[in-house]
Amino acid sequence: MPESSLEREKKRIEAQIPRIFHNGSLKLISLLFAIALWFFVTNYQDPETVLTVNNVPVKLLHTDSIKSDGKVCIVLDDSDTIPVVTINAPRSVVDALEAENVVATADVDDMGADNKVPIVVTTNKYSDSISNISSSISHVSLSIEDEKTGTLTIEATATGNVAEGYQIGQITMDQNQVRVKGPASEVENVARAGVTVDVSNAENSVITNAEIHLYNEDGVDIDIDKNLTLNIDKVMVRAEVLAVKEVPVKIAIRGTPAEGYRLTGETSVEPGRIVIAGRKSVIETVNSVSIPSTELSVTGRTSNLVKNVDITKYLPDDVSLANGVDKNVKVTVEISATETEEE
Repeated sequence: MPESSLEREKKRIEAQIPRIFHNGSLKLISLLFAIALWFFVTNYQDPETVLTVNNVPVKLLHTDSIKSDGKVCIVLDDSDTIPVVTINAPRSVVDALEAENVVATADVDDMGADNKVPIVVTTNKYSDSISNISSSISHVSLSIEDEKTGTLTIEATATGNVAEGYQIGQITMDQNQVRVKGPASEVENVARAGVTVDVSNAENSVITNAEIHLYNEDGVDIDIDKNLTLNIDKVMVRAEVLAVKEVPVKIAIRGTPAEGYRLTGETSVEPGRIVIAGRKSVIETVNSVSIPSTELSVTGRTSNLVKNVDITKYLPDDVSLANGVDKNVKVTVEISATETEEE
């Protein structure tokens, strides 16, 4: 009896069943192999490793809550810098992280009774891929003080040596006072404020925008960035540079000694030469400084005229004495009795 089409289809399906089971086994094996391969890549091609970052700064949050009470906080023992942060993460993540990606904060609102603020450390990228992050310190230690403001006069000094034949003149600033604000103990530790201007080999006046420095009683430079703030941090400074020149001092005498006395003709000026300072174009035209006869009258005198004269009164306009030169000049005019013939 011939097979019906139904029976033939049944046999065909039955023949395919072992092959289907066979293909299913291959698929299962492939799946297991893929999983194993993924574990291999993860654990061997991108294994977990360690990144250490040194000296991570801690940013204090919500410090305004302390300042609103007229107080300020001082960080103790540099505890706002974490010596070491350790990160555990896959190598691909570690290779992509830089020191600036490590973020450390301490919220002052969470400060405990011991004035310690817990530190929170994280990263600004790949944080979900990091298995662990830890820091070598856990708290920022603070001291809470009254806030104080002080005002200081700024002192300006020149450093270096000007060119030969020149000297430093006046040093002026566009502002001469600075206000210092911060913890009372640190403001009280500030003894003076100063700026410097370098005049090395200068032949002309030097103008510069100089940074203000604070100093304690021992002259040690104080770290302003830590806890102190200034209303200005720089001032414009002008250091005048003047040419110098040595010139003779000349004198003029007026009047006549008393009857029976005469001028011997001997005079002296001490010092006979002085050093003057001024703009080069000005002092090049000055060849001497003269004391006028109005200062040196011998009228009616019977003895030597000896007089100290303030030479600065007779300097030309825009000319001064060089640094360290005494303004007094001693003038001596000799007078003697007139000799009479013996009868």
